[in-house]
Amino acid sequence: MKEQELNTMMSVVSDPINNVYKIESRKDLEEIQRIIRIFNINEEQHIKHTMLSIKNLATFRLVLSNN
Repeated sequence: MKEQELNTMMSVVSDPINNVYKIESRKDLEEIQRIIRIFNINEEQHIKHTMLSIKNLATFRLVLSNN
């Protein structure tokens, strides 16, 4: 399958000028806000997991240094 056929099937517009979300109704606006919230939650979770990993590594090193 060619890239153009795949883009057509998936309704992907390869032209950057036309590849935008259009807010023509309240439903469209709410969909964009939902997508933004999902990205924000994903970023917050990444930061939390990173901090938890650092804390666990520090605890592990402390345990090893005591033994």
